Amino acid sequence: LWHRRGHSDSVHHQPWPEFDAEMATEEKITVVIQVNGKLRDRIVVPAGMDSSEIKKMSLDSERVRKWLENKTISRVVVVPNRLVNIVTDGSANST
Repeated sequence: LWHRRGHSDSVHHQPWPEFDAEMATEEKITVVIQVNGKLRDRIVVPAGMDSSEIKKMSLDSERVRKWLENKTISRVVVVPNRLVNIVTDGSANST
């Protein structure tokens, strides 16, 4: 195949490909959204997106909003490129 592609020398004498970190990065990632530690939704965001934007998107999710009805949010923990955990005061919602 190497010769069919127009190369005259041996493929065995070619240098090993260089690692390019930019090519290895994912362009989009899936972030898990939890409410009180339970999975409620997943969103797909660009890799490296700002934590505040991920938090805003999580709180705007329709599937998450139904679990936040009549609840007071006490804390929102964002682990960049991984998950968002929304902690509420009061009793936990049943599944």
